[in-house]
Amino acid sequence: MRLALIHQSPRSSPAPPGSTTWRTCLREIHFLGPESDPARPDVLTGADAYALLVEVVCGLRSPIIGETEVQAQFKHFLASDEVRARRALSRLGQRVLADAKRIRHKYLQGFGAHSYGRLAVPYLQGRRAAVIGTGALGTQIVRALPESQAVDLWGRRADRAPLDGPRQLTFSLISDARPGIRGNDPTAMAIAAPIGAEDLDRIIAAYERLESVVDLRSLDQQTPILADAPIVTLADLLASVSNDDSEAAARVLAARAEILSCAINTDDAADNAVPVRDDVCA
Repeated sequence: MRLALIHQSPRSSPAPPGSTTWRTCLREIHFLGPESDPARPDVLTGADAYALLVEVVCGLRSPIIGETEVQAQFKHFLASDEVRARRALSRLGQRVLADAKRIRHKYLQGFGAHSYGRLAVPYLQGRRAAVIGTGALGTQIVRALPESQAVDLWGRRADRAPLDGPRQLTFSLISDARPGIRGNDPTAMAIAAPIGAEDLDRIIAAYERLESVVDLRSLDQQTPILADAPIVTLADLLASVSNDDSEAAARVLAARAEILSCAINTDDAADNAVPVRDDVCA
C-alpha cells in the first residue's frame, strides 16, 4: 500500500470521500481511499507521510515530547472496525506502531513527564483523588498515584477498570453518582475522559469538599465545570513543561533522522511490492 494522507487541525475541513480518519485532541489525519484525489496540494504521500505518522505516534509532534497518550490513541484507532476492514491500512498501521515504539524506547525515554497523566498526579496527591475515565489517560493517572492514597475511579463500564493501582481504589459507575455519596473528605478531581455536562455535574455533587479540579479534556470536549474550586486545565499543565535543553534537542534530532531513514526504506518496499487485492482497493 502506498500511503497517502492529509494532516490537519481538528475540523478545519471535511474528510475526503472514502477516507479513514484518525482524530486526536490536536489533529486529524485522513488516510485517503481510492476515490480521493492524491494530487491535492495538502496530500502527503510515501516517505513524507510515513515519517510524519511515526513522529506523531511516538510523541515527537506533541506539546510534551515523547508523551505516551497519542500512541495509545493510535493503537485504539487500529483496533476499530473501519481500519480492520482496510487490511492494507491495518498492516501499515501496525508497522507504524512498531517503529514508533522502537524510536520511543531508543531515543525518547527519560524525558521527564511523558504523559499528561503524570503531569496531573502532583495536583491530586495529599487528598482523596477522584478520577473520571477508565481509558489510557485515566488508567495511567490511577497507576501513578501512591498505593496508600484513596482513589475513586468513575467509568461507564466496570470491565474497563484497571486491575492494578492503589490499594484503596473504589470503582463506581458514572450512572450511579448521587449527591453527597462520597462524603466530605477533601478531594481533588481529574477529568480524564469526555463527559457530558449532566454526568459531570452529578459526579461533582457526590463530593461535599471538592478542593480542586484538573481538566485534561481538549477544548472541543470541554463542558462547563460547576464547582467552587480552582480548575487546572490541560493548557496550564503544558505551559509548565519545557523541552528545550540541549540533550533533549540532540535526541529529538537523532530520532527524526532514524525515522526518515525508516520511512524511505518503507516507501521503497511499498514501490517494489506486488499489489494484492486489498492494496489495489484500499
